[in-house]
Amino acid sequence: MKCEWCKILFPFGLIVLIVAIFSYQFIEPPAPKTIKIATGKTTGSYYKYALEYQKILKKEKFDLQIIPTAGSVEALSLLEAHKVDVAFVQGGTANQRDIKDLMSLCSIYYEPLWIFYKDKARLKYLYQFKGKKLYIGDIGSGTRALAEVLLKENNINADNTHFIDLKGEDPQRALQEGKVDAIFSVISPNSQKIQNLLKDKNLKLFSFQRAKAYSKKFSYLSALTLGEGIINLEKNIPSSNRILLGTTATLVSTKTLHPVLIKLLIKAAKAVHAPASIFSVQNEFPTSKYTQIPMSEAAQKYLIKGDSFLERIFPFWIANSIERLTIMIIPLLTLLFPLLKGALPLYRWRIRSKIYKWYKILHEVDSKLIDAKREDLIAIKKDLTKMLNEIQKDTKIPLSYMGEYYDLKVHANLILGKIDTLLKKPKD
Repeated sequence: MKCEWCKILFPFGLIVLIVAIFSYQFIEPPAPKTIKIATGKTTGSYYKYALEYQKILKKEKFDLQIIPTAGSVEALSLLEAHKVDVAFVQGGTANQRDIKDLMSLCSIYYEPLWIFYKDKARLKYLYQFKGKKLYIGDIGSGTRALAEVLLKENNINADNTHFIDLKGEDPQRALQEGKVDAIFSVISPNSQKIQNLLKDKNLKLFSFQRAKAYSKKFSYLSALTLGEGIINLEKNIPSSNRILLGTTATLVSTKTLHPVLIKLLIKAAKAVHAPASIFSVQNEFPTSKYTQIPMSEAAQKYLIKGDSFLERIFPFWIANSIERLTIMIIPLLTLLFPLLKGALPLYRWRIRSKIYKWYKILHEVDSKLIDAKREDLIAIKKDLTKMLNEIQKDTKIPLSYMGEYYDLKVHANLILGKIDTLLKKPKD
C-alpha cells in the first residue's frame, strides 16, 4: 500500500489551502516600518521627547524619522499635506483649521502658558497688557496661536498692542533690556529656559486670576497651580503660589495611520509620560482628555483596555504578527476540527477496504474449489500463491491493523492447504 494518510489528507489540505488563500484577502496589511513625526525646534521639548520615542520604537524594529518645525501650526500643515504621519501638537493651535483628515491619539502632558513681565506693579488680568510690547512666540508656533486666542478674548490685537518679532533673539534678554514688556511661552516646566526665567529676580510670573473661567470656555485648557517653592525649595522659587493656564501637548496623526502604529506610539507615550511631574500625578498621561481634535477610535480603545494578552507575553512585533494571522487561523481551525474528525474513520475504511478486497478474492476462489478440475486447481494455486506474494510485497499495514492482516494470510494459507489436499486425491 502507498501512504494512505497522504491520499486522504491531500484533498483536505487542498480545501484548507483554498480557505487560507480566501482568508488572507481579509488580513490587514503589515504596518510600515518607517514613521515620520513632526516636532518643534531642535532645542524644544517636543524634539527631546521624539528622541526618546525613537529609541523605544527602534527596539520594536520600527524607524521613527524626526522632522523639526517652527511649531505646532507648521506641524499641522505638514500633517494635512500628508508629509508626516504624526506630530506633537499644542492644544489650542487647531482653532478654525480644516482638521477633517486628522485625529488625536492622546494627550501626553500639561504645557503651561508662562507669561513673564518686568512691571513694578503685579498684573492680575490679561487685558492689562493692552498697549504694551509683547513677544507672543514665533510665527507658526503653538505659543503664538494660543496667545492670540486668549488676547483676542481680552480685546487685545495688533491694532492696539505691539506684537514684537524677536527674529531668533533670546526672549529673556530682550525682556531684561526693555525691548519687550512681556514674553509668552508655552513650554515644559522642566526646560532650562523656564528655570532661568524663574530664577531672574527682576522678572515676575503672571498668575491667572480667572484661570477657571478660561478652562470652562476652552475645553483644552486647564487651571494649573505652581506651588510655592516647588521649583527650588532652598531659594523658594516661586515665592508664592501661582495659577497658570495650561494646555496639553497632543499626539495628532492622519486618519490613514496604521492601527499598529497607533498602539506603538501610545506605548511609547506611556513609557515617557506616565511618571508624575510638577502638574500631573502618576499615570495621568497619556489620556484621551483635553484633546481638541477628535480622538482615534483605535487609540481610545487601547487607552481603555491596554495591551492584549499576547502583547503582555511576547515582544510587540511577535504579538502583532500573531494577531494579524488570527483572522486566518480562526476559520482554518473551525474547518480543521470537522475535517480531522472525519479523516480518521475514512482512514480506517481505506485500510480495511484493501484487506477486504483480498478477502473477496479468497471467497470467490473458495467457492470454485468444489467443482474445479485438477488443471483448474493448479492454476488457482498458482494465482493464489502469486497473490500472497503481492500482499507480502506491496501491502503496508499499520500496526493497529496487523491482526486483520495476519488473519488474511492465515485464511489464504488455509485455502492453499485445501487445494493441496484436493490435488493429492487420486484421479477418478
